[in-house]
Amino acid sequence: MSIATPAREEERSMDDETADAPLVEVRGAVMEFPGVVALNDVAFDLRPGECHALVGENGAGKSTLAKAIAGENTLTRGEILVNGEPIPRGYDSRASQHLGIAVVHQEFQLMDELTALENIYMGHHEKRGPFIDRRAQRVRARELLDYLGVDIHLDVPVKYLRTAEKQLVQLARALSQDARTIILDELTAVLPENDVENIFRIVNLLRADGKGIIYVSHRLDEIFEVCDRYTVLRDGRHVKTGDVATLTKPELVEYIAGRQLSQVFPEISEPQDEVVLQVEGLTSDAFTDVDLTVRRGEVVGIAGLVGAGKTELLRAIFGDYKIKSGTISVNGRRVSMTSPRKAIANGLGFIPDERKRLGLNNALDVRKNTTLPSMRKFRKWGVFMDDRAELKQSYETLDTLQLRYSSLWQTTTKLSGGNQQKIVIAKWLIADTEIFLMDEPTRGIDVGAKSEIYKLITALTARGKSVLLVSPEIEELLGLANRIYVLYEGRIRDEFAGERKNQSEIMTSLLGAEK
Repeated sequence: MSIATPAREEERSMDDETADAPLVEVRGAVMEFPGVVALNDVAFDLRPGECHALVGENGAGKSTLAKAIAGENTLTRGEILVNGEPIPRGYDSRASQHLGIAVVHQEFQLMDELTALENIYMGHHEKRGPFIDRRAQRVRARELLDYLGVDIHLDVPVKYLRTAEKQLVQLARALSQDARTIILDELTAVLPENDVENIFRIVNLLRADGKGIIYVSHRLDEIFEVCDRYTVLRDGRHVKTGDVATLTKPELVEYIAGRQLSQVFPEISEPQDEVVLQVEGLTSDAFTDVDLTVRRGEVVGIAGLVGAGKTELLRAIFGDYKIKSGTISVNGRRVSMTSPRKAIANGLGFIPDERKRLGLNNALDVRKNTTLPSMRKFRKWGVFMDDRAELKQSYETLDTLQLRYSSLWQTTTKLSGGNQQKIVIAKWLIADTEIFLMDEPTRGIDVGAKSEIYKLITALTARGKSVLLVSPEIEELLGLANRIYVLYEGRIRDEFAGERKNQSEIMTSLLGAEK
């Protein structure tokens, strides 16, 4: 299905030579800020009908380049061509829209109190002569949302929409501007996996319509799923451009990080014999008869497909998901995990997959986020807060984790994903946590920051802490875990350790294939 009307299609008809020309071409791009060279002689091009991944670690220059193409930043030197023509003097975001370029940011660019329809046509309108054609806008907006596969009432304020629906309203706005080049800037970072699949479907529709997609993402698996070509930036420089079809994941990691995948993971240490967590016959609505053990100083991985019950299992152990039957024992003592408060009292800490929404309190500063579960530790005589002790503990813990921040009183929203995750880990360290339940702890984090989290996990186990780790990335589990359980349709199907711990066997198991 194409979303262009016949009139618009006729306006866009091109001869074969023009159709093959890049939609966007960047030559020798340099962007300098005081004391920083954000881009240094970068080249990039986008062809009609392709999805081109723009990848690199935080600070590599991805967003800077994307903003320059979108007219949100101005190059210090270099050239940008759109549809084969150099951009005009005074090029800005409005000029880029006029040239058919639109951006869908991870952070919403929406007005919460306005309706979906009003947000789609914010800043531009369908017109009949000099007048706004509101009927045409409504018809066109409905067509766009149908094309995107989302059933949103046009008159509902966007503040009532789900995250995925808000993203699609932003995408509908881009399409309503007749954009031919669409920049998706970390669009899937805050979406659950079923909504990510819908984004893939939409990207394929857009490619089939001849549109070009610049796909900015930290999620390497998505690049192999949906992109045709890739460009890697590192420290503001162009490293590599190539076809995804001829690329391997270890190669991509090496281009991004400047080192091999094997060097990203620290050495796994041997755990002690003492069992600190034992789960027997645990059953709920999401999983059945689960048995597992975790030893002191051990990382135990859980692999499984979407819907296998991985997250629900961690939540149940943490007292945040109802258990029908089964037992949980901590340090050899049976415990009734009926609430997170009981889990915390027994030395458990939970690091959720959605750290911004569930792991952090964005209304509080860095200090309070690190000490929130441990407030009783800092009360004098059970009444007054010992601010000095709280500050000291927060500072020392964050210093140990090498957190990069400007102040203990700053909010967490401006920190990178890796630094936000360090704060979540810090709060459980301050709470004297012995068993860390980690649900996708590196989700939405670049390769360099992932490496830091991996080092933190191995440092925890070296201190005698234990980790139960859920991850969708088999490479991550292989690189970190002493043992790996496979959860298939809510049941433990296999356990892998030692020589059996290899990618092909684990993949066969989690897919439910016959051995």
